[in-house]
Amino acid sequence: MLRQVQNDKADSTNSRMGKMRIAIAALAAVVALGCTGGSTTGTGGGSATGGGTGTGGGTGTGGGTGLGGGSATDAGPVDLDFAVVRFNSNGTLDTTYGDGGIARIDLGAGAGTVRDTLWTMAKDSTDRMVLFGSTKATGRADSDRVVFRLTTTGALDTTFATNGVNTLDIGNFSDNPRSGMVQPDGKIVSTGYTAQPSGVGTQSAARVVIQRLDSTGQRDVTFGDGGIVNSAPYAKTDGGEWGNAESYTVALQTNRYISAGYGRSAPSGPVNQIAFRYSSSGVLDPTWGVDGNFEFDLVGFDERARNMLVLPDDRVLLVGSGTPTSGAVDALATMLTPNGALDLTFNTTGYKLWNFTRPDEAFSGVAVSPLGNVVGAVGYRAGGGEDDDSLLLLLPIAAGAPAEFAGPMPTSETTNDRFWSVAFDTTGKAVAAGFVVEAGDSKMVVARFNADGTRDTSFGTAGIAIVNVSVGNTDETARAVVIQSDGKIVIAGHADH
Repeated sequence: MLRQVQNDKADSTNSRMGKMRIAIAALAAVVALGCTGGSTTGTGGGSATGGGTGTGGGTGTGGGTGLGGGSATDAGPVDLDFAVVRFNSNGTLDTTYGDGGIARIDLGAGAGTVRDTLWTMAKDSTDRMVLFGSTKATGRADSDRVVFRLTTTGALDTTFATNGVNTLDIGNFSDNPRSGMVQPDGKIVSTGYTAQPSGVGTQSAARVVIQRLDSTGQRDVTFGDGGIVNSAPYAKTDGGEWGNAESYTVALQTNRYISAGYGRSAPSGPVNQIAFRYSSSGVLDPTWGVDGNFEFDLVGFDERARNMLVLPDDRVLLVGSGTPTSGAVDALATMLTPNGALDLTFNTTGYKLWNFTRPDEAFSGVAVSPLGNVVGAVGYRAGGGEDDDSLLLLLPIAAGAPAEFAGPMPTSETTNDRFWSVAFDTTGKAVAAGFVVEAGDSKMVVARFNADGTRDTSFGTAGIAIVNVSVGNTDETARAVVIQSDGKIVIAGHADH
């Protein structure tokens, strides 16, 4: 069932301008918003995931402490660094990059669960890597959003922002960055969410926070309010807020932005997949759903969108998880028409569930092939007294595509492994990145797959390449993978300091 959200309970009279006034007023009340600093200003990193909706929930893909590595729930050591690794197209380390193929960026010491944490990565037109994450705030306990850029050789690009790093402080609240992209014009967009006062007593509500930078790393003041959209999509006409909106991903659709994730318009209850559309200047698009937003209550219990892509025909594919029965979380893909309605040509319901025989399953990464006829999604299955396994989906979406492949593709048969991200190379092979645990040591892993879902044995060792950035530690993981124009493969994540 598609439920177009009514923002004030059953009353849809709340106008787009009313919402924007509330969001702008909230933005004005947030002090120190968007402070830009160099690499010495942030120290640590982390993600106070949750807002009001209980992030992680049944899917176990984040929560406040599940940063990857050997355990989805392990709080891990105090300090992490950002780590970027480049491989040649055959899966060997590219030793011309960073230090022997590995670049490490340390934004300072963490504290507790607040530390350097990478969420995603993108490339610009010259193959420089732009990374999106969070770091411990200077002199405070909360986390700040960071965007930084590396040179083509893996060094921090000090021509970007301030000493290479743009730091955003949302009023001393813990920010939860989740995704980012580089536009064709070079502008950089990051998205996430931040729990902020809701206007109802002492309650807080998670709001979508989108930031746009120019190609030099400075805030683009033509977007939102000084480069920031601090959006309360479920704001009410009385100045309060009714639900929570957690943005996990953002994509460009014909000069408009779609932000998707999960939350609810109600003050409590299950969370649903949510999607909002904004104009190029950051205003909610009233032609998308109800006053700019859709909420998808698909299977009765929780549904979460973890990632998204806009297809060449402007349709939108959300991937994540759904809970058709209590305690059973399945991997989920939802297809939307260009205007945001469920696409019933994808399936009679507009969505598909995959059950991989475990109680906890989800897709976390998604990409489309160069020909636009295959979608790749990756994730994990967990629980049931067995070790975690990586998942791979190769889904035909247009004529001429190979048959669907969906199944577990573990990089270890005896210990935990997960994929977080996927990309396609120019030949149409899917490349997935994540982590694998070997002898209690968490390591970054990347694997390449043929069109039929089998491993490409010409890559690495039997289709897998493993790198150990931080030997003997448990919170190392790759969360992003990018294919450069020369075919080299760059993965990025975080590793123990």
